[in-house]
Amino acid sequence: MNDPNNAKREMADVEEFEGLVLADVIPKLDKWWFQYPNLRKLNLLLLSAFLAQFTCGFDGSMLNGMQSLPLWREAFGDPTGANLGTLVNAINIGVLVSALFSSQLCEIFGRKKPITLGTFLIIIGSALQGGAQNLGMFIAGRIIIGLGTGIVAVAAPQLMTEVAYPTHRGKMVSLYMTQWVVGYLVAAWTTFGTFKMNSSWSWRLPSLLQGVPAILQLILSIWVPESPRWLVYKDRRDEALSVLSQYHSCGDHDSRLVRFELLEIEATLEEEKKHKAIQWSEFIRTSGNRKRLWILLFMGFAAQLSGLGLTGYYLTKILNSIGVTNANTQLLINAIAAVWQLCCSVFFAMLIDRVGRRGLITFGITTMLVVFIVWTICSALNEERHFSDRPLALAVVAMIFLFQVGYQPFAISTVPYVVECSLYSLRSKTAMIFQFCGYSASFFTGYVNPVALDRIGWRYYIFACAVLGVECVFAWWYLPETKGKGLEEIGQIFDGDELLTGTQAIAKKREEKYRAFDESSLRERKALNASHIEKGETDV
Repeated sequence: MNDPNNAKREMADVEEFEGLVLADVIPKLDKWWFQYPNLRKLNLLLLSAFLAQFTCGFDGSMLNGMQSLPLWREAFGDPTGANLGTLVNAINIGVLVSALFSSQLCEIFGRKKPITLGTFLIIIGSALQGGAQNLGMFIAGRIIIGLGTGIVAVAAPQLMTEVAYPTHRGKMVSLYMTQWVVGYLVAAWTTFGTFKMNSSWSWRLPSLLQGVPAILQLILSIWVPESPRWLVYKDRRDEALSVLSQYHSCGDHDSRLVRFELLEIEATLEEEKKHKAIQWSEFIRTSGNRKRLWILLFMGFAAQLSGLGLTGYYLTKILNSIGVTNANTQLLINAIAAVWQLCCSVFFAMLIDRVGRRGLITFGITTMLVVFIVWTICSALNEERHFSDRPLALAVVAMIFLFQVGYQPFAISTVPYVVECSLYSLRSKTAMIFQFCGYSASFFTGYVNPVALDRIGWRYYIFACAVLGVECVFAWWYLPETKGKGLEEIGQIFDGDELLTGTQAIAKKREEKYRAFDESSLRERKALNASHIEKGETDV
């Protein structure tokens, strides 16, 4: 039975917040976020999700560095071509397998439990990889790491997007993507430092370190709050209110921000439930969802087909192709490149709420296109002159660094943009499709890149230029901006009147509440009149 007091409060909230947007109710913070106990605790606990990309970045740089380690090459038969592609792709295989069930885990068990499971698998896989006695054991460890990485990569951005304080959401999810670079940096300098070790620890130590952040994630995931949107969707309203009030308003249940957030979430999810918007077919049912799907597929594939793999896993082969063959020099360039990537990544992540998601994406893709055109020309001339022109070789190295000026603003914007644009009921599936597309493309380039570089050299870069040209046109003409809007408000950009979200859903809820109130009042008056008539007849 419904509590009449709750119904009255809800009706008062609907009346108060009709026509308002999130920006109208967010209080102005007069101190740094870390001076507020609730925000300090929340952001600390969200490290359980925040560090998810570390494993991916660490892996790319670690294998890059290991290719320059004589003892690693000796231990695994100096892999090249397809064999090297198999080693690289082992982690992608695990991720692709996890795509079969990761979204269901998030829909059934919430966001935090899949993170706990995924980090546990990463720890097990890292231990197997670091203790590998043969190639099969090394590959098995990497597949298990991939399984865990895939699960965490689907759950983590959803948790941060749905739990983070509203004004922190954009920066937090974009900074989440910088952890790929942090992992890359740590692995680059680790392999540079272990290069002089005259034992298998030169490659075992980096392999084991890949699981260290997962241990911290596993511990924090026990206490991190569950998504209030998942709780509301599962009809656990009181728990959702508790999470929002504890972490967004220092425990104040009557905060305007908390009441507005909860009302907007409830109103929007009620509409999604009415439209049964959880089926896979929903992706193509409405024009808004079809647009979301095109953007999702674009972002998933573009992130990996833009040339990243050439500067990640196969940097050593590129340096060899331009005459930079000294192992110590290669490791040093890899390590310095990692520092540069981190600087670019953090710089652009801090601009995401000022420049916007679309602004960073279009700038990034355009910059990558220009860089790859110059890179291709310099590589062609370098080969034509038999690698005797040192300035041309240095120009190619410079392009490797300049590529990050384009790639990082694009990369740090993809996840927040895709997750924000999704309906709540399709968000787990969206995150899963995004990961599946990205790792499918990575799987493709993982096999194709080494073979293509061996067979056609710099001519393979023309493919990257063509892909970037298509991406550039798509990004400039098709992507809407989402900065400054709440999750439920973003839905209005895509759906219009097809599916009511945000303030539209609140307005509809107000109409329904008044209609229900009028009908209830009418029934009460009829019952009262009937009792009076009955009483009069009895008196007679």
